[in-house]
Amino acid sequence: MEPKKKKKFKINGTVIFNIIVAALSIYLIYNFVVTEDGLIDLLKKPDNFKWGWIVVGLVVFDLNMIIDAIVTQIYLTSEYPAFRFVDSIKVAFVGVFFGAVTPSNTGGQPMQLYFLSKKNVRIGFASACLTQKFIVFQLVTTFFSIFAVIVKFGYFQTAFTNFWSSAFIVLGFMSQIGVTVLVLVICFAENITKKLIRLIYRLLVALPFVKDPHTKIRKITREFRMFHSSNRMLMKNKKRMLKIVALVCLQFTCILSVPFFIYIAFDMPAAARAAGMPIGNFFDFICIQSFVLFTSNLVPLPGASGGAELAFSMYFHPYFVLGGVNKIKPAILLWRFITYYGAMLLTAPFSYYTKGKKKADAEKTEPEHDDTDEYLEVNKHGKSV
Repeated sequence: MEPKKKKKFKINGTVIFNIIVAALSIYLIYNFVVTEDGLIDLLKKPDNFKWGWIVVGLVVFDLNMIIDAIVTQIYLTSEYPAFRFVDSIKVAFVGVFFGAVTPSNTGGQPMQLYFLSKKNVRIGFASACLTQKFIVFQLVTTFFSIFAVIVKFGYFQTAFTNFWSSAFIVLGFMSQIGVTVLVLVICFAENITKKLIRLIYRLLVALPFVKDPHTKIRKITREFRMFHSSNRMLMKNKKRMLKIVALVCLQFTCILSVPFFIYIAFDMPAAARAAGMPIGNFFDFICIQSFVLFTSNLVPLPGASGGAELAFSMYFHPYFVLGGVNKIKPAILLWRFITYYGAMLLTAPFSYYTKGKKKADAEKTEPEHDDTDEYLEVNKHGKSV
């Protein structure tokens, strides 16, 4: 037997992208740790810092992943009553890890789907469950963001300090609204969806560099159909839908509340009182943190690196920089550790459950009857009729 040839390491776009993201993350951590008023200065002069509140923030944020697992369990047990809750926890953790390491959180759901296929859950049903979760979470986050902007509009305006910050905020907010509107159109307006798919198909055919556009549009069509299928399933059971919405609201509150616990940990209410400034409350912080999330989501990097830190500094600066007290850098680092780096470390071991290969049978991956041509109104040669 001839020895296997070692594969040569090739530098491609993905490798370069990962190097840039890693370098950016290292720079940001360095900046928030060793520079003036960073984490090292905090450790040297802890003042009235209370580590116990950081533990509370960690527990509350991790609770959001458990709630996510509960929502997954509710969906899956509707067809698989014996599905174990421990496996739903694995689904949630797999989603968190792969979402954290991929741009715009795009890798979480595909790996969750793969894990569920290894647990013998039908691909179509698993896709419907994950799609429903995405729809509910997107709607809850968007409606709360709109509510927060209305309630805290005066504070929201203070972040518009120059053209670039204004553009960053407006584009972030509009992108979240746009995604939500698109989801609603896909869910409730099937005729508009069909027209949209046909338009996409004609664009793909018109572009000379797109290979096999008919195959690509088949995949897109199936994804759109999955949205329709999940929406119909969601609307059938009103009680289940209300329960899931309530759980997602609680989950979103857990995510938004972390900066408040950091605020208390630094004893910033006392600093605000001494400086004669207003003291932030829990409601203020979850509203402002919703601004941070929809603004930073515009950045298409893993964990919105760079954008998340900038958005936090823009919105929370008045609460962590008071008179001679400046805690904004260590606050950003602790927030990112709890909500991103720490979560990634906690869930990394669960990536093990996505190892190996599983061959799904045709029933699980392909529809019994593919009428994509009729759906797109094209003939057997892939041309519009």
